[in-house]
Amino acid sequence: MSSTKELARELRDKRVGVVLSAGYFGFFGHAGFVAAMSAVGLRPAAWAGTSAGALVAALAASGLEPAKISERLLRVKRRAFWDPAPITWIVDALRGRIPTGILAGRRFRRLLSEVLPVKRIEETKAPLIIATTDVTHASVRIHAEGDLVDAVCASCAYPGLFCTVNSKGSQLWDGGLVDKAPLRALAERFELDALLVHYLPSRSRLERPAGMVGYLGAMGRALAAARHQGFVWQAQLCEAEGLPVYVIAPELPPVSPARLERGREVIGLASAWAARALAAPAEESRPFARRPRSASPRPDDRLS
Repeated sequence: MSSTKELARELRDKRVGVVLSAGYFGFFGHAGFVAAMSAVGLRPAAWAGTSAGALVAALAASGLEPAKISERLLRVKRRAFWDPAPITWIVDALRGRIPTGILAGRRFRRLLSEVLPVKRIEETKAPLIIATTDVTHASVRIHAEGDLVDAVCASCAYPGLFCTVNSKGSQLWDGGLVDKAPLRALAERFELDALLVHYLPSRSRLERPAGMVGYLGAMGRALAAARHQGFVWQAQLCEAEGLPVYVIAPELPPVSPARLERGREVIGLASAWAARALAAPAEESRPFARRPRSASPRPDDRLS
């Protein structure tokens, strides 16, 4: 039976694994969530992240204080990671390869080397796992050890924007392509009492199109549906095995490479949203808990 205590009190003395989801330039939203969590005294036992969530999880697991995480993210300017690589496209074309992104990723790798406090995943203060998509072997790859910059760089390589990252004979891409929030990977590796997920909804599921969508729009919405369903199945399986899953899913203004100036606003909004959720009854953030048949169904559309 779910608790009627507020969420922060429910989790404070438990071994909580925190999962930060994928979300296009969702770094700032996750930073606000981490700040709200710290403000109520929550200290996660382990972290997991995908894409934008991988970077913030890596910073938090390394022991960086929330204010420092926000500070480092707000200092980032577009020029720090924007490195179109037309020569690379030409070379790839001559080799019969189709370019996978407009940015080479070298500047982003250098940026990560500067902002990440530790070099290897094993060196983080709290256990950390990062999800990437191995497109060579058509599978999810979970990074629990190894070079931290490599793992974060690959997990953040948004398809079409960044080129794939070469690692051990495989091409790696954004972890959010397949595993938007790696709950099971975290639950299977560590002894935890609960999972707390900061889940950034896909824009294509939040927005209702006015009419028919074209090929790219349809593919984007189909991918969003598949990723969300994967998350739902993971959460339901954890709950079925007795591991409570609490979800905070804010609706935040979009941030993009051309709108990084919105970062400070989004951090504040995400922090306020998380603070309200942490102060509300715990059961309100547990949408996948098993309930008596007589209970009214709770749709999970808002966790899109």
